[in-house]
Amino acid sequence: MALVDYSSSDSADEADHQLPPAKRRRAAVGPATHPSAATPKATPTGISEASGPDASGSDANSSKPGADVSDMPPLPSEFHDLYASTVRQSVVDDPSLHHGRHRQIPHVVGHWPTHLYVEWHPTTAQHAVLADLINDIKVELGGEVQIHDFLTSELGSPLPLHISLSRPLSLSTADKDIFLEKITHTIRTSVVAPFTVNPNGLVWFKSPDSNRTFLVLRVTSSPPATGEDTTETNPKLMALLTRCNATVTAFDQPALYQRSQKRPAGNAFHVSIGWTFDQADDKTSLKTQQLFEQAKSGIESWEIDVAGIKAKIGNVVNHIALANRGWVWKALRAVVWDVISCLYRQSGYFTPEDNRHGDSAQFGGLRDGNRP
Repeated sequence: MALVDYSSSDSADEADHQLPPAKRRRAAVGPATHPSAATPKATPTGISEASGPDASGSDANSSKPGADVSDMPPLPSEFHDLYASTVRQSVVDDPSLHHGRHRQIPHVVGHWPTHLYVEWHPTTAQHAVLADLINDIKVELGGEVQIHDFLTSELGSPLPLHISLSRPLSLSTADKDIFLEKITHTIRTSVVAPFTVNPNGLVWFKSPDSNRTFLVLRVTSSPPATGEDTTETNPKLMALLTRCNATVTAFDQPALYQRSQKRPAGNAFHVSIGWTFDQADDKTSLKTQQLFEQAKSGIESWEIDVAGIKAKIGNVVNHIALANRGWVWKALRAVVWDVISCLYRQSGYFTPEDNRHGDSAQFGGLRDGNRP
């Protein structure tokens, strides 16, 4: 459907009211020139002639290598949050509008669907690999399983993928702003710096919340740096999940993966790339795994950046950035400094005169051995 639908009467008016003829240019001194050579007619033919290399003056640039590559800088990640919402087609649960899917949480006026997740925008090459992989699985299964993918919208645009950090939630109007404040605070004080994860397997996962089965890429933390804990799978995602679950359950919402905060769930993190209503039996799983083995060397080398989490409440997406390493170090130093300062104050080492100079003067005096 056209963005603007002009009526036929408007078009007729445009035809009846033509632009006034352009003023004739004053003849130049010297040899006469043909009018058509000086000023091309304002017709489609004239436009096409004027759009050629000679008229545009861009023939030199168009012949350079990479001239068709845009020099515009990439859009900031927050730009995607502005256009992350789909058009609401109905407030009634109508499966015919969603490939037979039912709402997990019924639409209730005054309640806001909420989701916490890590967002991933695959590159063009990565998107092509995933699309080819799903198509190969469809061909291999021969129609036994009808797969719908999460890669492309109905208009053919690439869609972002995600790693869930919560179940589908429903917050009241009175709670949604408070919830956003709480989750923002708990994530930014988590002392988790930005990190990366890698895909490491392709499996079928039966959802406990619906009658759908999902085709998912399992993810695992990238090789840890020296000195980091390697006893737990996905320790940083687990740290974020534990904090998200603590905040979610405080608002009487269900936790994700964990029945208790101490329960490990590092192997549960994944990126969904497709879904089906059909059951994926052992034969289906084996064929899927064999196809993934053929492409896994390239897929497992991908790095998914986790620089923050998304909190989508209603149609509004909020980006909550993780603290960078410099900020984490400063925060730890400030906490340690406050604890030591408090302990020394309670020990009675300082007099009121010492407090006038601040903590730095106090600790300088202690280092010099000058105690009252």
